Amino acid sequence: MVLVIDGLSEKSLKNAARDVDRYARQFADRNREFIQRLCNVGMTVIFENLNGAGDSTPPTPDTPVVRMSMGAMKMEAVLTLRGKDVVFVEFGAGVFYNGHPGGSPNPLSETANLGFELTIGSYGKHQGLNEYWHYQTDSGQWRTSRGTEATMPLYKADMKICQDFVGIAKQVFGG
Repeated sequence: MVLVIDGLSEKSLKNAARDVDRYARQFADRNREFIQRLCNVGMTVIFENLNGAGDSTPPTPDTPVVRMSMGAMKMEAVLTLRGKDVVFVEFGAGVFYNGHPGGSPNPLSETANLGFELTIGSYGKHQGLNEYWHYQTDSGQWRTSRGTEATMPLYKADMKICQDFVGIAKQVFGG
């Protein structure tokens, strides 16, 4: 936006203020659209990577949640995946799907600071070091598990958002 003022008058100052207000509203609207489009990219990737994780008893994280906070000076969005099995879907459990013990297909397994180790075979009674194991459900049934594949929905969503960031910005803001 180029603002040219030939002479200062009450009318020219009011017009300039009106133009600035209009630009600020347009910018806020575009910023909101930009954030929403980035969220949509992330949500698509999360849903794609929740399907097919695990074996006979696949984990079932709660539906992903987008929390958007948009104030006058700050706009942000947080993609959240909740549920008791989110860690297993994100980082994997067991060698059957995820390879050697002590590692994880998720590159963030060694840098995530959640207060516990996130490597394959480290959780619980270290049964994930085996190709399969048995456990008793809350209802008393015995199940066999080969673990859970690390489908990494949050990590992959983050990577896709980073990959698409500039392209979406150009589409929304021009340039």
